[in-house]
Amino acid sequence: KLQFLYLIGSQEIMTPVPVPDGTPAARISLLRVCLCIVLVSLAPLVGLMAARGPVDGKGDRGEGYWGAKTATVNWCESDYAVTPYVAEFGNTLSSFAVMANGVYGMWAHWGAVEHRFLWAFGAFVVVGAGSALFHGTLLRGMQLMDELPMVWGNSVFIFVLIAMEDPHGHPARKAEIAGLAVLTVLMTLAVIYLDTDDQNVFLVCYGSGVIYLIARSRSLEVAYPRSQPLALLETSLVFYGGAFAVWLIDRNFCPTVRSLHLHSLWHIGAGVGTFTGVIFWIWVRYEVLGARPRLRGATPFTRWVETTHSV
Repeated sequence: KLQFLYLIGSQEIMTPVPVPDGTPAARISLLRVCLCIVLVSLAPLVGLMAARGPVDGKGDRGEGYWGAKTATVNWCESDYAVTPYVAEFGNTLSSFAVMANGVYGMWAHWGAVEHRFLWAFGAFVVVGAGSALFHGTLLRGMQLMDELPMVWGNSVFIFVLIAMEDPHGHPARKAEIAGLAVLTVLMTLAVIYLDTDDQNVFLVCYGSGVIYLIARSRSLEVAYPRSQPLALLETSLVFYGGAFAVWLIDRNFCPTVRSLHLHSLWHIGAGVGTFTGVIFWIWVRYEVLGARPRLRGATPFTRWVETTHSV
């Protein structure tokens, strides 16, 4: 909501001046409580899956148009329950929500941000498309179209954070780009050739990138405290962490929760959480450039950042 600060001079009212966007203190406190609950719940869920292994949808005999299921993981949703042409209908449909995050982000910021941020939003489209192909077919080749773009997307996000505090027009970080490219290729090869029976290598490659992104984002929030009243990072972590908890519940207790379509909720929550993370990075980048950012949009699904100064 746009609020105004009226400066009252001697017997006259000056032009209204916008007050910086902010989130009410009560809402920030609620977000932090939710985040604490999510973090506390993750430890036993991760421990259980590590000790026992995921349950998932092993043994699902559903068959359809795409033939034998060659993927190394079969998610909890019943196979071919809605149509013979889509293996996991709910998981496939929810993948388009991830694509929508990226399309909206590019549309809302087109021509207003540096190109690397548009690449970051573009990663959502590629990841969402790969996810739809994987869940729609349960084929190994399509599984790689889901997992590898997630690893590649992390590399784009990491570069965004590496260059976050560079002055405008700073020469391209060729050494960092080369290093990230080599690391990304190595992780790609590792996922393709080592994940023959499960997806453990992928989880390590992707998860390590997420941990770095969270740690670096937190350091940016501390360095640029004007972002804290917006609660963007807290919102991002609540959505993503909550979605991760749901993902773990789905994998640990599949027979009990199959009807809840929790993996679909993972797609939606992780998509919105990551989208909010990119919004946070854009806001901080504008702060670095002295561009006076303002947060717009009524919900985490529709937010964007604008500025009165060109970048």
